[in-house]
Amino acid sequence: MSKRLALFIFAGLILGAIVGLIFPSFGVAIQPLGTMFINLVEMVILPVVFFAIVVGAAGVADIRRMGKIGLKSIVWFEIITTIIILLGIILADLLQPGAGVQLASAKAGDISVAKQQKIDIVNMIVNIPPKNIVDAFQKDAVISVVFFAAMLGLAIASVKEKGKVVLQVFEGLMQASFTLIRWVMHAAPVGVFALAAYAAGKYGYQVFLPLAKVILVTYLGLAIVVFVLFPLVCRLVLRVPFFKVFWGVVDLFLIAFSSTSSEVVLPQLIEFSERIGVPRSIAAFVIPLGISWNADGTSLYLSVASLFVAQVAGLHLTLGQQITMILILIVTSKGIAGVPMAGLVVLLTTATAFGLPIQGVALLAAVDRVMDMARTGVNVFGHSVAAIAVAKWEREFDSGKLAAYIASTHKTTPPGGAEKAI
Repeated sequence: MSKRLALFIFAGLILGAIVGLIFPSFGVAIQPLGTMFINLVEMVILPVVFFAIVVGAAGVADIRRMGKIGLKSIVWFEIITTIIILLGIILADLLQPGAGVQLASAKAGDISVAKQQKIDIVNMIVNIPPKNIVDAFQKDAVISVVFFAAMLGLAIASVKEKGKVVLQVFEGLMQASFTLIRWVMHAAPVGVFALAAYAAGKYGYQVFLPLAKVILVTYLGLAIVVFVLFPLVCRLVLRVPFFKVFWGVVDLFLIAFSSTSSEVVLPQLIEFSERIGVPRSIAAFVIPLGISWNADGTSLYLSVASLFVAQVAGLHLTLGQQITMILILIVTSKGIAGVPMAGLVVLLTTATAFGLPIQGVALLAAVDRVMDMARTGVNVFGHSVAAIAVAKWEREFDSGKLAAYIASTHKTTPPGGAEKAI
């Protein structure tokens, strides 16, 4: 995906916001264009994830080895997520983003869809193995699709020679789905323009003024994750130079940021991870798994937002209550990819558990897209770091490829996560 496309998408975001503020009626009127783009993105996400997991699991071949890779991935996700949630809680405690915000004076967003969704942890675990894979696709049950794809990939690998023919078919389908998502992204500048114009036209700049502090605290926390936490983890734990390596996915960050979807850059993230030394079997398994299980940006947002809601209500949470909140967020933030307004659903669940007013959640719904852009962009880096971590843990990381990649970026202009034009 070219840097030019990334810049066009980002420009569409900025221009859309400006047009929506100046011509609010026009911004609201072009919402269908944005909805069409979202539909196109959602149309290709699950096929991309499904085929990538099948190929990745077949590449692992051994069910015990795949179990190890899956377990190590989830352990890594949980460790990083916990650190990020703690960071968000600390920032919200120190900076008090909800202090002084009046529920009556701030414009609330629509949370009717989120209120209809329920998080049942036991039911979520029970339904990981889908009783009907077609139904799982229809309901966008990402974690169930991932489970079935992993089992199918292992089954294909287990039939040896006959399975090679089937695997070639799935590899072709995976490449075809990658091409399809590249085609869809041609519509991204227009789609993002329409979505930004609609949000700005519907809510106006007035909605941001009372919530400016919580937006800034969230962005500050996400900046700390990208510019402090990830570099420290890469340097001290993974022995990888973060800035030298991840300059190559800045264009992918811009695309995910502008479109609020890290799934649309999934093919390029897998290709980028291979280029820097992660085996294809690990990259094609860990990164799609991370879509449903590894939400670093969302974790930071949820921790800040939860305390924001409490502060708006004038409630002081004790240390014990905050520790309980951390545990709830760790559990409820996993495996909900595909749930409409997933972040707000988790936030509503947390608010209900602590008896906090849902009006505070409704305030955040009005600026959810602004928050969603940043937290989605951060996930691009989080997925890539996780793939390196698992490859290192499995002792399969190719340091020679990494050195060659760094050397090439010093000789030429740093390439994007995937140099291929679309």
